[in-house]
Parts: sequence; structure tokens; C-alpha cells
Amino acid sequence: MRAVSVLEVAREGLWGPLEAVVGADAFHEALSPTRRVVTDALEHQVAALAHAGIRLLVRHAHRSAEEVAEARADLTRTIARLPVRTREVLWRAAAHARDGVVLGSHVWDPMEEARYVRELHGAGLIRAIPDDSEPFHGRYRLHEDLPEPPEHEYDFEEASMEETDDLAPARPGPIDLLHDAASLAAAIGHVVPKRTLKGELDKSSVKKLAARLGAPLDGHLGPRWSLALRALELLDAVRTEPIRRTLHVEPGLEPLLAGNTADAVDHLVHRLVDADLQPVLPAVRAAIAQCTDGAVDEMIFLELVAEQHRDIVFAPWRRDGRFVYPEPAGDRLPWTDEAFELIEARLIRETLGILERLGMIRRAPGVFAPTVDGKLWATREEPPAPPVWLGSDLEALVPPHAITPWERYQLERFGRCIGRDVVDRYRLEREGLEAWLATHELADALGLLERRCPNVPASVRETLDEWHRAATAYVLTRGVLLR
Repeated sequence: MRAVSVLEVAREGLWGPLEAVVGADAFHEALSPTRRVVTDALEHQVAALAHAGIRLLVRHAHRSAEEVAEARADLTRTIARLPVRTREVLWRAAAHARDGVVLGSHVWDPMEEARYVRELHGAGLIRAIPDDSEPFHGRYRLHEDLPEPPEHEYDFEEASMEETDDLAPARPGPIDLLHDAASLAAAIGHVVPKRTLKGELDKSSVKKLAARLGAPLDGHLGPRWSLALRALELLDAVRTEPIRRTLHVEPGLEPLLAGNTADAVDHLVHRLVDADLQPVLPAVRAAIAQCTDGAVDEMIFLELVAEQHRDIVFAPWRRDGRFVYPEPAGDRLPWTDEAFELIEARLIRETLGILERLGMIRRAPGVFAPTVDGKLWATREEPPAPPVWLGSDLEALVPPHAITPWERYQLERFGRCIGRDVVDRYRLEREGLEAWLATHELADALGLLERRCPNVPASVRETLDEWHRAATAYVLTRGVLLR
């Protein structure tokens, strides 16, 4: 296998103008009448081509949706053939994974469960990351197509109770913040703002961002957009280029926003909760979902977790005929109910504290209850979305709660916000769509519009098709694998 760059033209007749600028030595073999492998000579002449009026749409190779679905189907069949105990170890690792990586000593017994780890490694479901750790203690990377682990069955009916008067007021939740972060990230992608030596965005960049955001900004981002920028920074969704001090959006933002609103909130929560505490989140979600419109008794909740899912945080080791907490150094803490109250219960309360600060729950001594955002996260029951209205003039009216954070991010990448109020106004733009096509297909944009708009005018479809044809006349795809 070799990785190459492939240039594709919309029709054969377009090779002539291209060869007149770059010469014949810019190409290797032809893969089809409209596709050729290019040399480094062409890569170095992108600017010259643009000067000659030939714009290349540069993309990076990625798997199609069909290829991903096929790979996941194969993986599902592989997992189904595993012995039950081996599969249990795999799902335990998946529940503790952070960015696809787990620490072996935290999710399995390196002695008693070593053979299951070997089976997973042999099946290609996990891969050891080389380090100086003892065997089976170190870090492992899980297969990128591994599905979500099956959810543990919880019964928290006994923990449900009425809300108490001393519950703290709800803090601002993450949903509005996710929308603002999506909007700001899209604007950053268009503007590429610069920071001053003090680390602040310069006034010229803020002015350009204001034009993209459809928000009046007087030389400073202000509280709302400063909070959104801070969130992007904490999530490692943006980075600053050290030499030019320009701000860029990282590719990891899109997976964070993917799915519906509840999915985006869940991704955010998992980013902000320590990897070892993430297995606690499904239990909290289940408790919130089962408490209907009431609250959860914290003490009973902890007792039920200990009873129904004792190894929720740690996988016990078996040493000298008894279960102990994982401890490579040799200090063996017995795996007892008393230890659960001292260790796991404290960690679960710490997780509840994080969720409270995120505006997902409200707390009082011994009680917690969901906020509006927390209820949506737990139940996954999203209210019916009002329609988005799209006119033949390429302007769209977006009411509150009409789109998800992911959809807002995409809409503001291939469109521009021209008015941000109770109802936001957008205009689809050619320049934005051309830049967006570097990472997506036109069908994705049309799918978004069709999903949210009662009727997409024929003139809008024709305009987008025309912009697409012009933008994809010359497409350079990097990283194509050939045999």
C-alpha cells in the first residue's frame, strides 16, 4: 500500500488548461480518464494555478459512509464470536476509554484476565501502546470502529423522591454554550483571527468575527463569546499557531458536536469528566431518567449502585483467594462494601459535583435533581423542533431549538449569520460552501436543509448545484491509498 495525492477533474477536457500551467511532469500514472496520481511538482504549484484562474479544491482522503458501515458490521460479527468473559473485558475497557485509550491495570486483572486480553489483542480489537509498564498494565488503544458498550441495566425506582425546597438554583446549562461554541468555531474557520502578544484577539479580528457572527462587538468578544472561546480552548477544539499567532479550529470539534442535541451534551460531559469516572455517567443518566419529574435520593442511589454494579469504577483483582482493589505497588485494599463507601461513593459524589457545575443537575444535602438540560441528556427525549424557513433568496430563518449544535456548526460554515436574535437569520454563500466542500459533500448540506425545512425551493437547489460544479472542477485528494 502507498499513500498518494490524486487529482480528479470534472471532465477530460480540463486536463489541457492544467497541463499548460504545470507541465507533464506533474503527473504519474492515470487511474481513469478523469483521475491521475500527481507528483510533488503539482503540490508546489497550487498558488501558480490559482493565479492562472484554476482553483484546486483540496481534500484529505477518508472512508465513505458505506466503508465505515461495512467495517463496523465486520467488527460486530467478530465481537459476537468472542467468549462471554472476553466480551465482558472488552466492554469494560470500552466504558473506561478516553479518546479510544485505556489503562490496562484499571480495567482488567493483569494476572487473572490476561488470557482474555490476549484474545482481544489477537482479534485486533485492542492494541498495546509500547511503554515501560509491566505486561497488561499499560495503555491500550481500542479499535476505532468499536461500537458503544451495552448499557448496564439499573433499577433506581427506590431512589426516586419529590424535589426538596433546598435544591440549589440551576446553573446555566451546556446546550446554549454548545450552540455558541459551534457558531464561534465556524466564524474562526472563516476569519482565522490573530492574537496579540498578550494573548487577546486583536480588534481587527474581532470586527471580522462580529460580521460572521451577526453580533455587535465593540472591539472585544464580550461575556457571551468570551465564554464560548474559553469552552473551545478547554475542549482543545482550537489551537494558536505560535509564529503567526493565528487561531485555528481543530478537527476534533465535529465529532464532539455530532448527533442530536442529547448526543452533543453527552460528548461534552465525557470530555470534561475524568476517564476513570466516565463509567459513572450511565448510572446517573438512568437515575435521572427514572425519577420522572422528581429528584434522586443520593444515599439510596449509592446503595443501589453498590448492589447492582459493584465494579462500576474499578475492576477488582484476585490475589491470594480474595478480591482486592487494583494496586500494582502491592498494597492490597480488600474489596468490601465498607471500601465502596470510602472510595467509589466519594468518586461518584465528585462526578455529581462536576455535573452540577455543568448545569446538568441541582443538588441539596443528600439529594440531586436534573435541570432542563440534564433531563434532555438523560431521557434523550428531544422536543419537536420548529421548522427552518428557507427562501429563494438563500436566506434562512432559524427559530430557537430548531437545529442541533452540529447542524448550527455546519450551517454557519457554509452560510453567514446576518442577524442573531430570538430568530436567527442566515444567508447561504458561495465562498462558504466552497470551503465547506473540502470536508463534506453537497448531499450533506442538502440533507441538513431538507431535514429541517418544510420545503427547499428549487432555485436554491439549482444555485447550490451550480456552486458545487464550479468548486469541484478540480479536486486534489491527499492521502489516497493505492496497492
